[in-house]
Amino acid sequence: MCKVEEFLKLLNQGRFEETVEILEKRDISSPSVFTILGMAYFKLGKVGKALASFKKAVKLDPNCVDARFNLAEIYLQREKYSKAKDNIIEVLSRNPGDWAAHDILATILCFEGFYESALLVLKRAISLAPDEVRSQLKEKLDSLKVRMEIVQKLPKLAFVCGKGVDNFIDDIIKGLQNDYWIQRRAVKSPKEVKAAIDWADMVWFEWADEVAVAGTNYIGIKGKPTLVRLHSYEAFSSEPLKINWQVVNMLIFVSHHMREIFFEFFPSLKKEISNTEVVYNAVNIEKIPFKEREPGYEIAWVGYIRPVKSPAMAIQIIYELVKKDPRYRLHFAGDHREMVIMDAYLKTIIKRLGLENNVILHGWVEDINEFLEDKNYLIHTSLHESFGYAIVEAMGRGIKPVIHWFKGADKLYDRDWLFVSIDDAVRMITEDVYDSSRYRSYIVEKGWTIENQVRKIKKVLAEMR
Repeated sequence: MCKVEEFLKLLNQGRFEETVEILEKRDISSPSVFTILGMAYFKLGKVGKALASFKKAVKLDPNCVDARFNLAEIYLQREKYSKAKDNIIEVLSRNPGDWAAHDILATILCFEGFYESALLVLKRAISLAPDEVRSQLKEKLDSLKVRMEIVQKLPKLAFVCGKGVDNFIDDIIKGLQNDYWIQRRAVKSPKEVKAAIDWADMVWFEWADEVAVAGTNYIGIKGKPTLVRLHSYEAFSSEPLKINWQVVNMLIFVSHHMREIFFEFFPSLKKEISNTEVVYNAVNIEKIPFKEREPGYEIAWVGYIRPVKSPAMAIQIIYELVKKDPRYRLHFAGDHREMVIMDAYLKTIIKRLGLENNVILHGWVEDINEFLEDKNYLIHTSLHESFGYAIVEAMGRGIKPVIHWFKGADKLYDRDWLFVSIDDAVRMITEDVYDSSRYRSYIVEKGWTIENQVRKIKKVLAEMR
């Protein structure tokens, strides 16, 4: 029996911990073995490590169908529809007879609002499925047909954004699905932008970027209520000057200070843009696990590791903390967008400061819950934020935020959580002041919940119709 079969036998016998223990000690180079390791991790509830293992399998072999199927299932469970879709399409391209893959794709297409396509895919799943699951799939098909009848009577709203930057719309879509027939369009070309507009009665551009430029300058959008949401980086680009604001009924900002910054950068647009609203970003507080925490030594830093996020400042802070107590550790969760520069710098400065045991570079973290489970602080050193998802999600978990005072920070957060110097940050981390319940309740007090966000958006859309 080959080693892969041996490992698979352990897995099938339910010996998950033993499987992990054996494979963690090995230098794995087989996509099949990484897939087995991922399945063992998943069975143990270590979803982040499971995802990492499946991704390693796919990196070694893009044709590894089992790993891609598992990725699709996990991403769907986590309601990360785009990632689930990318993987399940790859599965079907290599194994078109997989009924379960068709079922997953149909679920994704339903969420995206492509009901006719979902109907065809689900019928295909039924034709391929074994007898024991066919009745369940037929019930799902009946529910889909009922949904299709309902949406025919609703106004059609297209959510349009570039592929890969659709992170912030799914909870909003879920909140609006009883009021609109929504199609979620993650586009890759101007042709796809035009198709989305042609289908819709109303249009939502998720970013004030090149997609909004293409859409608002398309003649087919005239007369259709149109909304643009501006997050952050667009305010520092030239794209807003290319948008045809004459066809835009509403510009939504995600914070008051972003509206101030935008018009500071583009004063000429004040005359062109008459209708603006501030609708803050939000988190699904029900999905964020909370626990009471206390002062400790584990510090998280979460985000893309690039100069604007000031990871170098975090290194200087941990250097000062370690002088006081060598138990302090700084954990970076994120990848390097400027890989050569940031990777070389961080490795150099960590070594020069003797912090090899106190700074851990985790790379991209798939399961933020696992990563933050043992953390006492979230340090945020960015030079700019429009909202700060990493901060808010950590607060929801009861973790104390330690936030560099960027422009607008004091309008978002309690000043007790803001620092302007390294000494301030060190003091905030070493003091005894700690209140997990307060950090979480602050989110609700500020109205940064999905329910509140959707309520405000419904009002804005109703006024545009």
